[in-house]
Amino acid sequence: MVNDLTKTLFGRKLNQTMTLADALSFLQEQRLIQVGELAERAISKKSGVALCPKNTEGIDTVTGKQIKHAQTQLDRTEKRAWISKKNTMAPILAVVTEQLTGKQYFFHFPYSAYCWLSANAFSIPFYDDGAPYRKNSWWQYEIDSFKKLCELAK
Repeated sequence: MVNDLTKTLFGRKLNQTMTLADALSFLQEQRLIQVGELAERAISKKSGVALCPKNTEGIDTVTGKQIKHAQTQLDRTEKRAWISKKNTMAPILAVVTEQLTGKQYFFHFPYSAYCWLSANAFSIPFYDDGAPYRKNSWWQYEIDSFKKLCELAK
């Protein structure tokens, strides 16, 4: 898909040979990969649970779960990953990618954990060096592996 847009953005890199892993890393650094879509498809594939049709309100899987992906961002003086709860009353399966370290963290938020919030999102805090700030109450919902997160999708 070489066109004026890709030529303008990537220039000579279009002719550079790289592995698929290197290309994906490059595109993710450029924020050109829809990591939310990636999370949904990966969880669906690993769990064997089908995704709902696009634009199904409030859920992503046929088992009634919402899947979210968040990346850490510097918010004023704190590093946070924001999880949207807008338009859902479903349990949330979340993957958080810490950008400095590249490490991923997995969470299962039951509806009762976030239903009381008046905001549209809540945040998972990290230290500036990328380490998790586990004193925050959202960390009690951490799951220790992607495999276990996928089991919860069932």
